[in-house]
Amino acid sequence: MISYEYVVSDRQGLHATNAMSLCRAAGEYKSIITLKSRKGKADCKNVLSLMSLGIRQGECLELTVEGEDETQAAGFLKGLLRTIL
Repeated sequence: MISYEYVVSDRQGLHATNAMSLCRAAGEYKSIITLKSRKGKADCKNVLSLMSLGIRQGECLELTVEGEDETQAAGFLKGLLRTIL
């Protein structure tokens, strides 16, 4: 299992476009990929689950990746989060 912490810098937080980008990217991997905030935990392969977290600017998130391709998935998604959030 690999996990990273990230603080949201985008003033709009996690909006629909960014949630969809994250969901599509996560869907390319076999690993279980979750995003955890103070409000709960979401499956990154489910856009509605991500949107239900209501992530805002300044929140601290934890991305967790577990599975056979976790190294590749974690590396890519860590970079993606930096660009979209």
